[in-house]
Amino acid sequence: MTLRQRFFNAIISGELGHVDNEGIVFTLQEFKLFFSDIKTDYINSFLPAATIESGRCSVTYTRFLFRIRKGVYRVHPDAIEMFLVACDEGEVSP
Repeated sequence: MTLRQRFFNAIISGELGHVDNEGIVFTLQEFKLFFSDIKTDYINSFLPAATIESGRCSVTYTRFLFRIRKGVYRVHPDAIEMFLVACDEGEVSP
């Protein structure tokens, strides 16, 4: 299972992040604690690589987070649905 799949499974199950009025938010510290079993530098590059660039608002397969402020991220509201559709279509396993 990829880190992306593990990430979405944790978000969907409520193991990572919390829900506010605008969706699901989590901190860098929560992320690193949840994925503490990963010892490579990939854990440090995952969030920056998944963050949607400033001025953009659409979700893609690889970009599905907004950086709210330093160390705080919000999951794009369409990202979970996109992940679930990909699971239903067999493109990824849940």
